[in-house]
Amino acid sequence: MRISSSPSPALGSIVNQPTSGELAAETPLAKASLTQSSAGGDQAFVQFGQANDNTSFFSDAEQSGSSLMSLLTRSSNSESTSSVDQDSDQVSPMTSVLSTASASPAASASGPANAPSATDAAFLDNSEYSSPEALKRWDPMVAHLPPEEREQAAKELNRPIAAAWMAREHGPNADKAMAFINANPALKTAVDVGKDGGNADGKITNKDLKAFAKNMEKAADNADKDLAKYMEDNPGADPQSLEMVRSAAVMPANMPLATAADPHHAVGAPDKTDVDGNVSAEGLKALIKSNPGLSGTLKQSSNMWSQAGFLSQVDEAGLTGRKKAAHSPDQVFDASNMSEWIRKSAPKNGGQFASMLSDAATLNSVAGIDISKLNAQVFEKPKAYTGAQKAAVMIKLQQTQQSVIAGRDLRNTEKTEAGLNERIAQLQADPDVQEYLNKSIPEQERSLVRSDSALQKAVTEQAQNVNSGKALQTDLATADKAVDKHNPNPDYSGAITGLSAQLQLQKDLFPDAQVPTAQQVFNNQPDEVQTKIADSYVRNFSEGGALKQLLGQKKSDAGESLQTADNQKAAYESVLPADFVNGERESYTASTLSELQNSKKGRKLLEGKTDEEGGPSLAAQLAEQGIGGKAFNSVMGFASVSDRLASGDKLGAAQSIIDSSRLGAEAIKGGIDTGAKMMGREASAGLGRLGGQMIGRAVGLVAGEATGLAAGAALGAAIPVIGWAIDGAMALGFGISAIIDAVKKHKAQKAFDHNVDPVLDQFGIAKAH
Repeated sequence: MRISSSPSPALGSIVNQPTSGELAAETPLAKASLTQSSAGGDQAFVQFGQANDNTSFFSDAEQSGSSLMSLLTRSSNSESTSSVDQDSDQVSPMTSVLSTASASPAASASGPANAPSATDAAFLDNSEYSSPEALKRWDPMVAHLPPEEREQAAKELNRPIAAAWMAREHGPNADKAMAFINANPALKTAVDVGKDGGNADGKITNKDLKAFAKNMEKAADNADKDLAKYMEDNPGADPQSLEMVRSAAVMPANMPLATAADPHHAVGAPDKTDVDGNVSAEGLKALIKSNPGLSGTLKQSSNMWSQAGFLSQVDEAGLTGRKKAAHSPDQVFDASNMSEWIRKSAPKNGGQFASMLSDAATLNSVAGIDISKLNAQVFEKPKAYTGAQKAAVMIKLQQTQQSVIAGRDLRNTEKTEAGLNERIAQLQADPDVQEYLNKSIPEQERSLVRSDSALQKAVTEQAQNVNSGKALQTDLATADKAVDKHNPNPDYSGAITGLSAQLQLQKDLFPDAQVPTAQQVFNNQPDEVQTKIADSYVRNFSEGGALKQLLGQKKSDAGESLQTADNQKAAYESVLPADFVNGERESYTASTLSELQNSKKGRKLLEGKTDEEGGPSLAAQLAEQGIGGKAFNSVMGFASVSDRLASGDKLGAAQSIIDSSRLGAEAIKGGIDTGAKMMGREASAGLGRLGGQMIGRAVGLVAGEATGLAAGAALGAAIPVIGWAIDGAMALGFGISAIIDAVKKHKAQKAFDHNVDPVLDQFGIAKAH
């Protein structure tokens, strides 16, 4: 089961959930031309350079791409979804370019008015206000289109600016421009509030027109800078991530329009509201359906970011510390949220994209499910509630859990965290929740990808890159560029785990396609690539380079460093031949001891000082609770280090540390694997990322340095699968930054209480005050 800590969507409205019959009625997907070689099977370990039989995954790439695209471009009517956005429209970016072309099937849901002929706005597109110089600001937003379509797409994006400048003139052109403004409600309201903002009064002045045009130009220029900076910082970004960021940049570039698009902002609207700089899903959907003259590129971007899963991720972008503690997802975003998302949270490679999409799909799976009338009975009488309801409660509690942890310096949150952990654990273990998410998450992933035709194309392109190994080689090259004098050894573990995450995403997106394993992709790489990874393994682990780098980091902990290195090592070993790995084990043991002895932090661990403080007492606690298996053995292994050192057995002590680290890692991995088995498929991108985050916590726990964790919360296999997921929920999504000191602590406490107390009261969980 995938557990996402991304901000939860608002859960206050009801949406019809698909029946079991509807879910079963999904049209069978055609087989992609990725066929598994019967000779290869799952035994993918081979010597470097050895011929491999598993070639059928990687042949005829062009045909494979065509087949994969056909799976994604099937009519959305063939698949029922559980999202509140079941009626979302897929908008072609060029719907208004060709006057002779009818609207695409995906766009036709918006009505004929949403696909005007090019001549309807030709007076704007061909005016002095759409000169080549004026259109340059839109170049980054249309760069993904075929060259012959880019100019017209840029003109469409520029229409609001051209109309505003033209309407300031005198004569027939001004009248035509004003008619164009009035025919597009979002534009009309945006111009109305152009000068002073806030309330649309129906009186558009020349000052409003000028201010709006200037605001649009500034917004587009700022979005260009964000996009350019992302591309400069991430030259190896995959096509999917690039498309997500490009689509995201279209939003702040059109922020004056987007913030005014909600029909409640318009003059004469019932329950009229002011334009306040925020963008909602309702506003984006209105922009798509009720503004026939606006850009198809803008509408396509609006369609993507109105999806609950994506909107929720942007909603809290940039929030950390006390701001996070006081904020619940409200399903709106502003220009700074989107800019922060592009700069700090956007995916940078295929593995991160897969993880982000999984998180968004999880949120979409519970979007619109009404939990407002539910209470603690969900936990006392779980059989009385559906899997969808319980899943929605679980996500809401995880969201609250994030805020509670972010507020640790505001209140004593120990009992609250324990209560949340217990409730979340129960829901994570609930078979109905697992069954619901197991079915709905892949459906939502497919729905999210289909929400944007450019994203569909990018996903298909990246799938071919992944299966051929091109994506892996790109990520390896990115890792090579990350080295510096403090970290001279490239770490390829992220590239390898990213490969696994992307292959899992393929399984979700193309359930009838045969998808290669990570080992099969690796074994089909050129000798130099396989050797490169093997050489890196030797430098990082057999020679101790990874541990040395980790121990050299500021504020690093020896136990956590050791565990992190072992986790990185495990990623390499997931693709390297077993006999090669076994041959390096003795060197790994010796180098580990050497690096620990050469480091002050490492010597402290070797001398058993940490064990004296925490190891035995924690072991006793675990024993009292009946916890055994790898988790217990890991703790006891660390506790025995000082005894071995006392007898002069330093090699034995080092091996105990390594074995104990590995047991802790295997315990966590066991939890992940168990969760994956519950899903009936391999660990998701989110789970893989969670494992990497949690392994350090495990060592902190076994070394007696954990704070605020219930006994065993970070250890997996010896405890139910829910254990590792409880605290690990925060490892997904945006994460929580350390709380910063502030003068107005009392005010922050009140905001924190106001944020989390209603949910805690609703579900009978102890409050933090």
